[in-house]
Amino acid sequence: MDERVEPYVMVTVVRRVRPSSATVGDKAIVTANGEMKGFVGGHCTRELIINQAQECLRTGEKRLVLVSPQPPVKVEEGVTVLSMTCASEGTVELFLEPKHIDPLLIIVGDSPIAHALKDMAPRFAFVPRRIALEEAGSSSLEDTLEILRNQLAAFNYTTAYGVVATMGLYDGEALLALSRWPMRYLGLVTSPKRWKTVRSGLEVAGAPKELIDFVTAPAGLDIGAVGAQEVALSILAQIVERRRRDLNAQWEGLPEVKSSKSDSVSANDDRATVSQKVVDPVCGMTVDLEKTQFRFELDGTTYGFCCSGCRNRFAKDPESFLSHA
Repeated sequence: MDERVEPYVMVTVVRRVRPSSATVGDKAIVTANGEMKGFVGGHCTRELIINQAQECLRTGEKRLVLVSPQPPVKVEEGVTVLSMTCASEGTVELFLEPKHIDPLLIIVGDSPIAHALKDMAPRFAFVPRRIALEEAGSSSLEDTLEILRNQLAAFNYTTAYGVVATMGLYDGEALLALSRWPMRYLGLVTSPKRWKTVRSGLEVAGAPKELIDFVTAPAGLDIGAVGAQEVALSILAQIVERRRRDLNAQWEGLPEVKSSKSDSVSANDDRATVSQKVVDPVCGMTVDLEKTQFRFELDGTTYGFCCSGCRNRFAKDPESFLSHA
């Protein structure tokens, strides 16, 4: 089972009372899809334990379960007691131990902090996958994430942890792209002042309030970190804390919205008709409209920007910039 890299629960019979059909030491595994392999009791026990096992996978916690037709009046601490619906099957006590694959940590960016996170993550039992538009062969972050999804298709990653460390290059775009994934944690490497700007940009882009509130910004515990390695350590410490203490906090992911092929062709055609070189209306920098990831459509005109900060400022109040153009 470990070779297949799938999470499962190991179930072991630790005590039994006749006429239970199980014996001490019997084992079974329960997969994430509710399939039991092995024997730890009859049909009634089986159904009860499958439900408990799936709960263990959800929480990551071990569990001692007592199944009996006559539950004790006094229940010992740490024991989950379930009523046996088939009285003839006796009493059985089982130990449930979830076996998880290391969780996925998606890191966006080509910054020193992004590289430090990738290097350090395996030491804390995370599987790091770093992506960056600067290095990707695809034209957008969404395309890059789709490639990542395909690469991870053989693994049972139902949730992930995410950190955006682009250092202001495409913070908002990265957060929105990662919001397609179910997330246990979504952090942004930024300053409190810049987070206000990114937050405003997300609001303008129509991001749900639940997503914006879920983002941890600035990412990392306040340990007075200096340099990329220490900042990465502070972020990993915060992720470990979330993983161990706040198991119910999770972003379920935005629904996938995929444009049709005709829409994609139309969008590409539109971009082909505009000038390649345009002036960022916010900062005055010349940018290549075909290559920049930061665009804004207004009244049929496509404006290009050097970074997400300029685009967000423009989106918030276009007229203030166009009136001085």
